[in-house]
Amino acid sequence: MATLCVTSCGGDAVPTSPSGGVTIVEVLAVELSCPGSLLIGQRGPCVAVARLRSGQTPVVNFDATWSSSKPEVVAVDPLGVVNGRSAGQAVVSASYREREAAATILVTAEDGLRIDTGQAHQGDFRPGSTVTMWLQGHYSVASAETGRLSLRITDQTGTVATTAPLTVAKGGDFFLLSSTFVIPQDSIEVCRTAILEVGSVTMAEPKSRSFALWCIPVRQ
Repeated sequence: MATLCVTSCGGDAVPTSPSGGVTIVEVLAVELSCPGSLLIGQRGPCVAVARLRSGQTPVVNFDATWSSSKPEVVAVDPLGVVNGRSAGQAVVSASYREREAAATILVTAEDGLRIDTGQAHQGDFRPGSTVTMWLQGHYSVASAETGRLSLRITDQTGTVATTAPLTVAKGGDFFLLSSTFVIPQDSIEVCRTAILEVGSVTMAEPKSRSFALWCIPVRQ
């Protein structure tokens, strides 16, 4: 998730008009960064940055005017958060002090999982302890009327726990899954994985151990 600087990302004050806003002549350009692609139902942040004559680059999401060329494909809220509504492509624009920037976003209708960074866990991760791990992200179901979503906990020997599958309808949305379990005596680390079953196909994310906080070491 991007961090938004409401005024300026630097230490100096941003030049303002007598009414308190940045003057039009101070703004050289606006630059926009958005997710390149979204699943149906997936949300993500766009970030609008103003380049000022002073060299400062404040984030202006709160003050920009946001729009989408196809709101039925990609919706955008007043803070620049985009939401994939249907398959297709749309251009999202941010306007600030008579300057404008745009970004193209592709929305795909597919069976898929995308995991957010920054996962949570709770408990003393030692053998025999009861702990809880959470995993959040977005799912999309396109090829069937329903899918089955669950959370699998594993260690170096195999599956430790699996939550009861949650039936999800065709389309997509945010998910937050959790599992409370007892750490086996011989576990070295415990890892979490989201499982999406659509028909005979099973998808698992994340796949890489380099993903932030996917696995938690067990203290001996």
